[in-house]
Amino acid sequence: MPTANPRALLRRLLAGSDEGPWLEFKHNNEDCDMIGRTLSACANAAMLADRDRAFIVWGIRDGTREKVGTSVRLQRLKKGGENLQNWLSRMIEPKLLLECFDFSDDGLDFSILAVEPTYDRPVRFAGSEYIRIGENVKPLKDFPEHERALWLATGRRKFEDAIALPNQTALDVLNLLNAETYYNLKSEPVPRNKTEILKRFSQLGFVVDDMEDGYHITNLGALLFANDISTFPSIATKSVRVIKYSGTNKMKSESETEGVKGYAVGFRPMLKFIMDRLPKEERFTGGVRKALSVYSETALREMVANALIHQDFTMSGSGPVVEIYKDRIEITNPGNSLIAVDRIIDERRSRNEKFAAAMREVGLCEERGGGIDKSIIEIEEMALPAPEFFPSENSMRVVLFGPKKFANLSKADRVWSCFCHCVVRWLAHDYMNNTSLRARFSLGDEDYQVVSSVIADAKKAGRIAPADKNQGNKYAKYIPFWAVSDD
Repeated sequence: MPTANPRALLRRLLAGSDEGPWLEFKHNNEDCDMIGRTLSACANAAMLADRDRAFIVWGIRDGTREKVGTSVRLQRLKKGGENLQNWLSRMIEPKLLLECFDFSDDGLDFSILAVEPTYDRPVRFAGSEYIRIGENVKPLKDFPEHERALWLATGRRKFEDAIALPNQTALDVLNLLNAETYYNLKSEPVPRNKTEILKRFSQLGFVVDDMEDGYHITNLGALLFANDISTFPSIATKSVRVIKYSGTNKMKSESETEGVKGYAVGFRPMLKFIMDRLPKEERFTGGVRKALSVYSETALREMVANALIHQDFTMSGSGPVVEIYKDRIEITNPGNSLIAVDRIIDERRSRNEKFAAAMREVGLCEERGGGIDKSIIEIEEMALPAPEFFPSENSMRVVLFGPKKFANLSKADRVWSCFCHCVVRWLAHDYMNNTSLRARFSLGDEDYQVVSSVIADAKKAGRIAPADKNQGNKYAKYIPFWAVSDD
């Protein structure tokens, strides 16, 4: 992230409580090899401390933090005739963002070398990795505990932590992000003091103090609360598209709309927009006739939320898409599923954990892992076909179906619905049986044999298994195939 005000940065570094291992003060030392080793050590220390940048500052007396000025000019410093910054870029692995500043403050000259770690792996200089131990720069290999901790740190940084827009003033942040939405979703009053808002957003990771009297807006903050996603280059293609077709294929589209708001700002209006375009039927509820959607609103909410949360943000040029057909809704997100389809109802895993936690924290999706099974329960209560999941190399597609009579369900549809019903029963510490499956399909006692055939097909397909190997047929109970014990 570019530094906009090196003088403000210097003031913040000097105002810190101590000289952390990611920060080194020097007077006039201009030995290039020393700079390279120190740069490696400070960058690795920054990763251990979960910092965005590490710094070497010239013109400060070590220990006292007295501003004494320096004769070092980084822009003119050379190693073997090569510019220092170019030489360091060659000698440092992996490639890092380096910035060199020469400037004056209070009549004295200062220089700052800033480095932004990639969090890919420990930083090397000339083929070796270094770490700061106290005031000294030491080879990392001599400190195996630090080395292990550093390798763990390399996997800690995620897309949500990266900077979407650097060096914004407090006013810019509050213009670019919709803070009011956050407090409305939390049912809290919006603070009158803007400093309190920025403090809360900093604590939540939506913004980061840039140490230059301003703020960086993170991808997390922009994704959730952007007034306009296109303002942020790193997420500009992640808006949600809603396409409505007139039939059961893509031959003719009626409309296409693309959202511009951050997901938290636009989530509920987007759901209403989608629900308003779905077919409805009239029902009597509490003696009042109402037009209700033929689709499960809970399932739609959770599947759309999952598409937002579990997408692969590193895939450029694509965002979530909701397609409305005459007989179904298809929800697609970039990035393959991290979970096999057979376990998608019961297993929990997210590639964007901070984003998922933030969506749950403001009440826009279910508690961790509770969304899909809750969706299937409501789908079953509405006697709708079970949703289907189609992973591919670069995307994940979920299909929600409109009403379809049991007689019109294919054999594969019936087996899949049976399996999903078995899983949600198992998650409730209960068993599937003929009675529960008849209720799931809205069938009567006279359809006992029909449902027995579905169960037999599901057993033959390897989707379900008897809960007891020695059970009889009349009161047979079933569990998902993967729940069978090895005993």
